Amino acid sequence: MFFKKKKIASQKKKIQKTPYILGAFGVLSILFLGTFVVQAMNAIPFQIFEFAGGSGSILNFGNKEDENTLDENVYILVTGRGGGNHDAPNLTDTMILAGINSTQETITLLSLPRDLWVSYPSGRKGRINGVYENGLLGTPTEAMQGLAEVVTNITGKKIDHYVNIDFNGFIEIVDTLGGVEVTLEENFADYEYPDANRGYKTFILKKGTWNLDGEVALMYARSRHSTSDFDRSLRQQQIISSLREKVSNLGYFKNRKQIVELYDIFTEYVETDLALTDMVKLGLAVKGWEDPQTLSFNLNDSCYSNSPSCMPGGFIYTPNRALFGGASVLLTNGGTGTNPGLYPDIHQFADYIYESPDMYSKPKSIVIYNATSQGFLAQKLAEELRPYGFTIDYETGTQSMKEKEFENSILYYNGIESNDSTLTALKDFLNIQQIEKVDAPVFSGSGTTIEIILNDTNSF
Repeated sequence: MFFKKKKIASQKKKIQKTPYILGAFGVLSILFLGTFVVQAMNAIPFQIFEFAGGSGSILNFGNKEDENTLDENVYILVTGRGGGNHDAPNLTDTMILAGINSTQETITLLSLPRDLWVSYPSGRKGRINGVYENGLLGTPTEAMQGLAEVVTNITGKKIDHYVNIDFNGFIEIVDTLGGVEVTLEENFADYEYPDANRGYKTFILKKGTWNLDGEVALMYARSRHSTSDFDRSLRQQQIISSLREKVSNLGYFKNRKQIVELYDIFTEYVETDLALTDMVKLGLAVKGWEDPQTLSFNLNDSCYSNSPSCMPGGFIYTPNRALFGGASVLLTNGGTGTNPGLYPDIHQFADYIYESPDMYSKPKSIVIYNATSQGFLAQKLAEELRPYGFTIDYETGTQSMKEKEFENSILYYNGIESNDSTLTALKDFLNIQQIEKVDAPVFSGSGTTIEIILNDTNSF
């Protein structure tokens, strides 16, 4: 893996950091490029390319017909760090792997928890948010290479580019855009939010719809004592979506002057190996999508001990803090402090969310029946499938069908084709040879797409 930081020259000065349209810790750039950049392109199509210069690396510009063509899958690591006078300026407390699937016109975001215990490229062990800081013994680019290597080990995805932004940049970007609107379904309170004097203050937002300025939006996104780190990642993605919608609706950046003004803000706070021409071409490609989708996930501990509240991405757990000197850490299922790197389940999950996103944008209802004499077999399979995001009818799936006789385990499907992503994933996951397409559900009510009848304890 090799990252090369690119320089873009303007007529005013040499700029060391490539501008990237960022917000909510950098991911916003990926999400609203299709609106922002294309608006700029439509207003000043020749000047923007003159301003950008250089050549891109993501898109194929071999001829006019191919100019909006994106590589089938592009992976961009987006990180947020304290920066400035923060007490830990180089800890990457926000890490999101964004996957852009041009075939299915989908952007998928996967948040990694800051406390995940990992092996560093240097050989030591520690929380993942310290990998970048540890790598600064070399250059910032080498530090990002090291973090990208760790994220690749966890997800199985080779990272094409990175975006690294400090939180002060986030504040300025949100303020420049006039704030960000969020809706809270219930009151939000953090009674131990860190203040500037190494103490704490109370931060409260009442339920309702609010337009937050940059500072308050950052507090809302970073709050750790209100709920959990997993919920925090979802709040960050809520801000991303809101900013994207705002920019799309208001039509920002219609002339070169506005682009340059925001450009100066970005270059002060953002490090990336993406050139401005990459950004423009990415925007052109996304503009051509007919029905774009954005999916958000995080790695979480919701499935530990077969919890009934199991959510997609539930492949980690919280170990005994005494084993880590009292530190709060997270481990992947099966991992230990000395050997944290057990990631096959996460690799499979990443394959599904990035390469087959229609499994989640167009979910299929699945019912599992137990036709064996072994108790709770259907429930066991449901518990194994749920962390991957399969939509299981849990109540129906735990019912027994011992009164019916089946020679083998069977999978029935209706209303979809044999190459459907969910069905394909189940075929790989299960050891079931008899798979039949039917006109309607055989045993379940209407709305069920896939029925699994287990008559063999070795079916999965």
